[in-house]
Amino acid sequence: MNYKTMLAKILSEKELADMDIKKFKEDEVLLEELICKKYVLVVDWNGEDEENDLFNFFNQRSVSLTGKQLNVSSSEIYEQFDKSTNRSQRGDFVPFALEYFDKHLESLGLKAVLLDMGNDSYYVLVASKADSNRLTKLKSTFWRFKRVSFQSNSPLYVANCPKCGNIQFFGLDTDIDKKELAGKSCNDCGTLFWDDNGNEMVKIEKYY
Repeated sequence: MNYKTMLAKILSEKELADMDIKKFKEDEVLLEELICKKYVLVVDWNGEDEENDLFNFFNQRSVSLTGKQLNVSSSEIYEQFDKSTNRSQRGDFVPFALEYFDKHLESLGLKAVLLDMGNDSYYVLVASKADSNRLTKLKSTFWRFKRVSFQSNSPLYVANCPKCGNIQFFGLDTDIDKKELAGKSCNDCGTLFWDDNGNEMVKIEKYY
C-alpha cells in the first residue's frame, strides 16, 4: 500500500505535508496516528461518546478540506432524529447521523467514508466525492473503505465467541453476502464462527 497516495485522498495538502509518512511501516500504527490527529473518528455502534462528536468531526474535516463549515447547526441532527423515529432502538442514531451528515457534506463536494475494521465500531473519514470512490477501489486487506449506505437487504450477524466472550458484528455498515462469512473467526482468540462452507460453528444472532 502506498500510504502517500491513500492519505492524499483524505487529508488536506497542509495535513499531508505535516505527516512524516516514511516513519510508518505498519497499517495499525498509521491508523492510530490518524485517529490521534482526529483525521479518523471512531464511534461505537451504540452512539457517540460525547454529544456533538459527529458534528464536530464532520465540521472540522469540512473546514480543513474546503475551508467551509457545515451548513447545519450542531443541535439539528438530534432534532431531526427525534422527529424521524417514533420508536428508536439501540444503535439507530449513528447510522441516521452518518447518512444525514453525508448528505450535507455532498453539498460541499465531500462524502463520508467508512473504514471496515470488522468490529462493532464505525471508523469515519471524509474525502472529496471523486476520492471517496477511489478509496473504495483500493486493493488492501487492511484499508477497506466503504461509502455510507444503510439500506440493508441482509441481516446484521452478531457472533458472541463462546471461548473468550468477544462480540463481533458482520454486516454492520454494509450488506454482506452469506458466502463472505465462510471462514470468519474471532479476532481475539481465533475461534471459528463459520466453516469454509459457510456453516455456523457457534450460535449466531441475526437482526433484520
